[in-house]
Amino acid sequence: MDIYNDTVKGLVLNAEFRNWVLNPNLERNKTWKHYLSDNPTSVKDVELARELILELFSNQYPLQDKEYKEIWDNIETNTTKEDQQEQFVKVVPIRQGIVKKKPSSTQDSFQIGYFWRIASILLISLGLGFFASRYTLPEPTLEIPQPVKKVVFNNPPGVKSSISLADGTRVMLNAGSSLSYEEGRFKEVRDVFLEGEAFFEVAHDAVRPFTVNAGGIHTTALGTSFNIMAYKDEKQMVSLMTGKVAIELPNSETEEIILSPKKAVIISPDKLAVSMDTFDEEVILAWTRKTIVFDDTKLAEAIRALENWYGVKFHFQNQPKPGMHLSGKFHNETLENVLEGLSYTAGLDFRIEKDQVSIKFRY
Repeated sequence: MDIYNDTVKGLVLNAEFRNWVLNPNLERNKTWKHYLSDNPTSVKDVELARELILELFSNQYPLQDKEYKEIWDNIETNTTKEDQQEQFVKVVPIRQGIVKKKPSSTQDSFQIGYFWRIASILLISLGLGFFASRYTLPEPTLEIPQPVKKVVFNNPPGVKSSISLADGTRVMLNAGSSLSYEEGRFKEVRDVFLEGEAFFEVAHDAVRPFTVNAGGIHTTALGTSFNIMAYKDEKQMVSLMTGKVAIELPNSETEEIILSPKKAVIISPDKLAVSMDTFDEEVILAWTRKTIVFDDTKLAEAIRALENWYGVKFHFQNQPKPGMHLSGKFHNETLENVLEGLSYTAGLDFRIEKDQVSIKFRY
């Protein structure tokens, strides 16, 4: 059954409407504001019903819980009887209807008083709608949540950038990578989100640790420098240059890994295998120095690096031999020179047409 009734009597009898008037909250405000929006012709009825309920339940005539129940039971009983009558019911003066029974005790006198109040409600709801113009329903106050403003740095393939954050942290963001954070939250909690690769020089703040969220891995530092590589479907690697970081792994028996300088944590794409090793700084930070280094690198990772570095797309005319890896070091070279160097060691032929690169393996 529809809980909304556009008559004053129906609204007064409606438990949800009474709850809203007597105990408003955000959800109830939203529900009845939506009702008023859908039923603009019912505004006056709602105004009067609300005023009646507030008057009935005011502190001027305080009632006990048992008496409240008796009041509403009496209303519902009388309303049911009234609705069952097919003929028109003539409204008689309230005083005449009350004096039919002479009170026999103090309790009966009290009952006459509050039943007079209920009779007034019913009388007004049935025939005196013109009083509604005296009342004004205040607009429910709704707490509208403010949209979260995100700051996003997005590097397309072929573009690298240097970023200075509001706390003084410096970030070098690799091509094909993005860095984001919530502007308002960052003032209190220094959380950033990384996709791809970036090198961080974190400004020291003992009160607010700096956390990088990348691929489900959380790396936290107070003031230090480190590199994070977290490309989709590839191994993740956190390499610490200076200071100290704590690394939190998802679904791991170890609560966190404390990393010391010149050490790196390598996490497999499925997050099941974790290892720690030393690293070559020239290799890890080569991208920040305009240098490409392939050190027995998987073919798929090397192609991803070249696509991001030069902003191109590779296409294979045939499949390479299984388990192919690439090696080579190229400083500030053109794509053509890089592919020319790889063509001898990898046994491939290439053709560059604008931003499309076609590769054919010789065996």
